[in-house]
Amino acid sequence: MDLQMDQQTPLAMWDFWSDHNKSTNNPAYTFLVTMRNGSKKEVKSRIYVDAYAHKSYLLFVDQSLSKADTNREQVIYPEQTIEIARNLTPPSAEKNANTLAPNYYAGIAKDSCWMFKFISGHISAYSLLSEPEGKMFNPKSIVAIQLNNGPIVQYSEENLRAMVGDDLDAIESIQWKNYLQAIKRYNRNSGKINKK
Repeated sequence: MDLQMDQQTPLAMWDFWSDHNKSTNNPAYTFLVTMRNGSKKEVKSRIYVDAYAHKSYLLFVDQSLSKADTNREQVIYPEQTIEIARNLTPPSAEKNANTLAPNYYAGIAKDSCWMFKFISGHISAYSLLSEPEGKMFNPKSIVAIQLNNGPIVQYSEENLRAMVGDDLDAIESIQWKNYLQAIKRYNRNSGKINKK
């Protein structure tokens, strides 16, 4: 990711959490985290924000250590990791005798946050939270977009306008400040063009 994106994402992330945290669904989940040294940790945590460092983090509680041990709780920042994944299989299905195979929703680690791709298409979109698009998804958690295999850039009106070009449906949505709809319309229209 380019330097500009790394510098802007923490600010967008901080604005998201400080302005919208009360209405944002950000429950604790079990994440499979791959550390830089190649080790893997299963971490049950919500995605927190360090207000001072402007970075997101997970809180790993090592159950093998006593509650008095100062190493029992460890903060894990994105730059300490290679990737993060959340198992989307419902807990009730995991306990069933006929267990379903894990269905992991993978995220990528950046300097300040983890990003989860929730829309794939000509324009892909990334969120700070591990909620796939659906009733729990909050569009205000979107932080980055990507055109085809190009660079991942900050989610902004300017960057989105550059990506949609002269797609009238997408431009109309941008004018109404409905950026998520603009991405969906652009992807739908691009799919129609490719089928011809």
